[in-house]
Amino acid sequence: MRPLATRGARLHLPVAILLLSLVVVPLAAAPPVHAADAGLALEALGLLRERYVDPVDSVVLLNGAIGGLRSALSAAGIQTDLPDIPSGTPNGQADAAFRTRFGAAVAASGGRVSGASLAYAAIRAMTAVLRDSHTGFLTPEQIRERQAYQRQQAAFSGVGVVLMPREGRFYVRDVIPGSPAEAAGVQPLDRVVRIDAIPTAGLQVEQVAGTIRGPAGTSVMLTLARPGRVDNITLTVTRAPIQVPAIFQARVLEGGIGYLQLYQFATRTGAEFRQALERMLAGGMRALVLDLRSNSGGYLHELTAVANAMLLPGQPIYQEVSRRGGTRTVRTSAAPILPSHVPVVVLVDEGSASAAELLAAALQEHGRATLMGAKTSGAVEASVFLDLSDGSALSVTVLRLSTGMGRRLEGVGLSPGVPVVLLVADLDQGRDTQLQRGVLVARQRLGLAHKAAPVAAGR
Repeated sequence: MRPLATRGARLHLPVAILLLSLVVVPLAAAPPVHAADAGLALEALGLLRERYVDPVDSVVLLNGAIGGLRSALSAAGIQTDLPDIPSGTPNGQADAAFRTRFGAAVAASGGRVSGASLAYAAIRAMTAVLRDSHTGFLTPEQIRERQAYQRQQAAFSGVGVVLMPREGRFYVRDVIPGSPAEAAGVQPLDRVVRIDAIPTAGLQVEQVAGTIRGPAGTSVMLTLARPGRVDNITLTVTRAPIQVPAIFQARVLEGGIGYLQLYQFATRTGAEFRQALERMLAGGMRALVLDLRSNSGGYLHELTAVANAMLLPGQPIYQEVSRRGGTRTVRTSAAPILPSHVPVVVLVDEGSASAAELLAAALQEHGRATLMGAKTSGAVEASVFLDLSDGSALSVTVLRLSTGMGRRLEGVGLSPGVPVVLLVADLDQGRDTQLQRGVLVARQRLGLAHKAAPVAAGR
């Protein structure tokens, strides 16, 4: 079984993705547990006891779950006494005490908060206690979406844009290739001003994304501020199922500068990456700008395949530490596609996570690339998806990950050697300064003129 290095406790959907091998592990045969029952939370606790990379304190986790019940009731204006379970209570007694408190929460809610909502709130709060980027709870809808996403299948219905929030504004980071947004004429660095009649000012990114999404076949009207235009433009986009490719772009710019935008490590990413490099080399590529911004990870074996295409055989890519403390170093094992004399610039930002961080770190540690952009997410562990009996799931960290040289990035992130901040003033002018700087450095590595060739709309 291959674990996943994906974001867990702060599972970002779908603008962020996974890192390791996505594995959905069915439970042993057991009677179905309904979300309205405390048993679902105890089922989740049992999985954490059995599979989490570190030993867990059941009472601490259950008290976190009780805190989740309190918060769910409080949000509905309901106050009730749900005391914590005393420290040191044996597991069986602690489980029984939680059932009692869950029953009290259901009774206090009087139907104003559903049992399913209480159970889900309890599990979310339980996993949050671990403060682990890759351990968290997914609803049945979220787990189905994640599975489809990793397989490069249609995962959700919407228009197909990746949002980038900046100072209360919402820019289009990317337009997904082949999406309704691309067909309608939405462009990178457009700023979303209104969605239908709803201004985006003051909204959270989840609210903006949720409003743009909707059933396939329905339409949404986007009012956009476009760099270089005085007046806003309005586009009506018909929503459709969105399939997110692993590679958004792979093209050769003026001067032989290759630009490859790798968005996720999904099924067949390694093979697609090698094919893209071969096409670009045949097209005259002499330097490569590898864009890992907003890449939140995916399968670890695909990470290895991508690293194989760029690094010499035998070089360490990452290290993993198991539940029992064993350490394994994963190394490259195939001849690279990219010649060693081709300079590489890697773009990263706060949306680069998991596999993207490990790949960037490997290229940095082996002196193969210059890292540019902003500090990465710092969400680097390995997890598996474990089914719960009502169709929901847990993402559970089963391996601790480090870079090939042993650096821990979890909670720390990776700092680029050349920091470049994306300023709102530049975005409003249609300037992707990180990409422009990356192209400039790549040209300089080739001894070309210092002035970078223009790159349209950040792409």
